[in-house]
Amino acid sequence: MGNCSPSPRRRRPTEPGSPPLDGTVSAPTVTVNSISVSPYALARSPSVSAAAVDAEDGGVVRVYGSDGCPVAWRLRVSLLYKAAAPLHFTPSEAAPLGRPVLRLSAADPEVCGTADELLRQVDARFEGKPRVAPPERPRAASPAAAAAAEVAELVRLQHRSAERHLEGVAAKVAEMVKKGKKSGKGRSVVEAAEVRRLGKWYGDAMEVMLEHARMEETLIFPDIQRASFPGVCDKVNEQHGRHLPMMNGIKEDIKTLLTLELGSSLFHEVLVNLSVRLKALQDHTKEHFKEEESDMLPRLEGVRRMQREEGKVSDKSNSAWASEALATMEVTHSKLFPFFMTGLLPQEAVQYLDIICRCTKNTRHLVSMLRSLAERLEDANPSIIHNNPTKLYEHLLVKSP
Repeated sequence: MGNCSPSPRRRRPTEPGSPPLDGTVSAPTVTVNSISVSPYALARSPSVSAAAVDAEDGGVVRVYGSDGCPVAWRLRVSLLYKAAAPLHFTPSEAAPLGRPVLRLSAADPEVCGTADELLRQVDARFEGKPRVAPPERPRAASPAAAAAAEVAELVRLQHRSAERHLEGVAAKVAEMVKKGKKSGKGRSVVEAAEVRRLGKWYGDAMEVMLEHARMEETLIFPDIQRASFPGVCDKVNEQHGRHLPMMNGIKEDIKTLLTLELGSSLFHEVLVNLSVRLKALQDHTKEHFKEEESDMLPRLEGVRRMQREEGKVSDKSNSAWASEALATMEVTHSKLFPFFMTGLLPQEAVQYLDIICRCTKNTRHLVSMLRSLAERLEDANPSIIHNNPTKLYEHLLVKSP
């Protein structure tokens, strides 16, 4: 993960017994369960004193760290997915060695450590799903196998997000059809704002799916074809070609709805047709993803082995392939990142977080992604996050300006 070193700052007066805050003296630490404990980290926070924190509700989890530190943001997002206790984040550039400080309750010490160490502390305190610390991974048989497993996991999680967003859009359209039937010839109960939100939801899903398809077509399928035999990717490429007209047809139906009189017979007819189109796209997409995961992804290890034999990668670049895949999907991993993540169940989401934190080399970009996700999750009810990710996105859509 990127560097979390504190940025240069002006000297401030120290509290009695505290070391200088200008970085000339390292923070004294002790060890608790293999994690560094900073006895004065809270006193060094610019806005919160230790005494004030102890006086507050002891059940609040607190994170102190640099606003530009990806470890601090990963902790914050992971705790929001955990949704086990209220969370408070205080920006502080004074954390020991530039690392964030975690305090699980007022009765606990403030602890510092690596991202994995702090996430294991969270799991130990708050049992149950999701488990936010990365699991112990079995040693891969070869560097090629490790790289292939990472890319395969990335692709599968992207499939799950796309499936759930399509499912959410289809369910919303079915709900609107039902409303139209109930309204009969009277006042429409389908509102224009609902149609506009539906258009945004589907538009975002379409953009993520098209980026995912382009990533596969440029980064994965050509080398699978070279490493296997001619024609092995023909079917999946043909499916991508068939999906595009279906997706565009749905987009046009939604545009048409926006021009029609709400509650009219023509409005209802287009809405029913839209529901049928969405069901067909759902069925085709699920079948396509199933074929990719059973026929294409198992070939990735052979592909990576071929790439190494050709001298295209070094033995030390196990995460380079996944990094390239992430970078290829630029919109998904920037402005649409919170949208994409709301298509994942909490355990899937923390798995994806682990991948992006290991494979995103640009610290500033990583922080931007994590910050945007944290801001959206903070607006949501924890029960929605845990039980229905697409309901989470619909909830956030309604709250959007």
